[in-house]
Amino acid sequence: MEKERGKAILKSGYLFILTNFLLAVFNIVIGLLSNSLAIISDAAHSLIDAISGFLVIISEKLASHDKFSAKREQIERITTVIIAIIIIITGIEIIVESVEKILEPEEVEYSLPVIIILIASILAKYGLAYYLKKTGKKVKSQVIVASGAETMNDCWISVVVLLSAVIYLIWQVDIEAYVSILISLVIIKIGLEFIFPHISSHHHHHLEQDADHNHCHKKSPK
Repeated sequence: MEKERGKAILKSGYLFILTNFLLAVFNIVIGLLSNSLAIISDAAHSLIDAISGFLVIISEKLASHDKFSAKREQIERITTVIIAIIIIITGIEIIVESVEKILEPEEVEYSLPVIIILIASILAKYGLAYYLKKTGKKVKSQVIVASGAETMNDCWISVVVLLSAVIYLIWQVDIEAYVSILISLVIIKIGLEFIFPHISSHHHHHLEQDADHNHCHKKSPK
């Protein structure tokens, strides 16, 4: 059972890294072509996600080692906190970049190909987030659940960027910086939820309860 769990975590980690790396490359290209700070920031976010994917794999490798197997859940918890910190830092960076764009606006150049790529990016992120959430619940892994939450955050950021692009194309009004600030606050809140479960939302609270319940069973005498 533990072996299958380890394989599922590693598979999720590799898929997480590959998907976010490819998304980062595509977003960097369209971000530079459209001169969109929001899209470039989204690309940076995807790269950060890829880094957190490496942390997932490192966590599982350490936990699978005989020397650390007894501390598997502690290792996973530490990795989850690291991912949460990455989420918070990303949220803060988005706020800073958004304020800078408000103070010094630059003209963007959105086009139909950019819209199509943004939609494809959103679908890819949503699919990955769904897979990670489902797998994380199945194998009771906080690390995978945290990675899935981070991917869903990234997905919502892309949705905001897409809406901003559509609004700009129709009415020539650039609102992405303002909306990005609101989304970044949500991202920071979710990051804090993984560090401090008592402030978490309803569904995150249940995830933590499930993890704690599983932890108690593992510690009970046979």
